Amino acid sequence: MIVDLHQDIAYYFLTSLNPPPFDHDYGGRQSDLPKLRRAGVDLVFAAVFPFVNAYGSWTPSRELILEGLKVYYTISERHGVKLVEGRGDLYAPGVKFLIALEGADVLYTVEDLRLLYKMGVRAVGITWNLDNKWGHSCYSRRDGGLTASGEELVEEAQRLGMVVDLAHASKQTALDVLKIAKKPVVISHANVRAVNPHPRNVDDDVIKALLDNGGVLGLTFIPGTISQSPTPRDLARHAAYVKDKFGVEVLALGTDYLGISATPQGLESADKIPNFINALREVGFTEEEIEAVAWRNAYRVLKEALRG
Repeated sequence: MIVDLHQDIAYYFLTSLNPPPFDHDYGGRQSDLPKLRRAGVDLVFAAVFPFVNAYGSWTPSRELILEGLKVYYTISERHGVKLVEGRGDLYAPGVKFLIALEGADVLYTVEDLRLLYKMGVRAVGITWNLDNKWGHSCYSRRDGGLTASGEELVEEAQRLGMVVDLAHASKQTALDVLKIAKKPVVISHANVRAVNPHPRNVDDDVIKALLDNGGVLGLTFIPGTISQSPTPRDLARHAAYVKDKFGVEVLALGTDYLGISATPQGLESADKIPNFINALREVGFTEEEIEAVAWRNAYRVLKEALRG
C-alpha cells in the first residue's frame, strides 16, 4: 500500500487541452486511476494549485480554488474516489483523495481557511515559491520566517483538523511552524539538502525538528532535487541518509506527478513507484521499514492531524 503526499491532478486537467478522463490508462500521462491502482496507491494528497502564470510571473488566483475543487468533486462522483474529510475516511476501500491547498497566498484572512474546510480542503501549504503574508518561501531573498498572521493560520488549521504542509517553505518558516505546532505536520514533497543542495530541499535542522514534531518528509520525484541524472537508486540515497541519521519514522513519499514536466528515468509514471520501493531494498531497507515509508508513517500523521 502506498500514500502519495502530492500530485497536481487538478492542475493537469485545468491546463491540458482535451485530456482523457482520469479513469483512462492514458499513455504518457504521469498519473491516472489505472496507474495508481497498479502501483497499490491507497491515498493521494490531491493539490489545488492556485496560481496563474501571466507571461512569466506567477499570480495567486482565488478562482482557481473553485475550479480545482470542481475537478476533484467530479472525479469523486464519476469514478468513485472517496474524498477524505476525517480519520474514518482513511479506511474506505479504493483510491482516496485528500484535497490540499498548495500555497496560502490566496487566503485573505484566517476565516477563509474555515470556508475551505467546509468545502472539503484538508491540508494547507503555508507558502508556494513566493513570500506571502503568512510566511517566507524557500526562494525568499530574506528569510523572515513565519509571520504573526502565519502563527494564527497554523493554529487555526490544526484546530480545524487540517494538515499543515511545509513544502516550499523557507528554513526559518519551517522551524517556526515546527516550534508552535501542536500536531504533526508534513513536508509533502521535498528531498534532502545534505545529499543535493537544491533550494527546495530541506536541511538537517528542519528534519530534526520534523522528527521531534512527529511529522513526515515526503521524498519527491522532482528531478532537480534528486541529482543531475536522477534514478530510483539516487532517490533511495536521500532516504538512506535520513534513515541513518534520524530514523525511518520521518520518511514518506510525495511524487509531484502531474506537476512536473520531466520525471526521473524509471519513475516516469505512478505505476513505476514500485521501482523506488525496490531501490529502497537495494540500499538496505527492511520490508518493515519500506512499509513505514510507503504508508504507515503518513497514516500515523493523518490519524493525529485530522478530526474523527
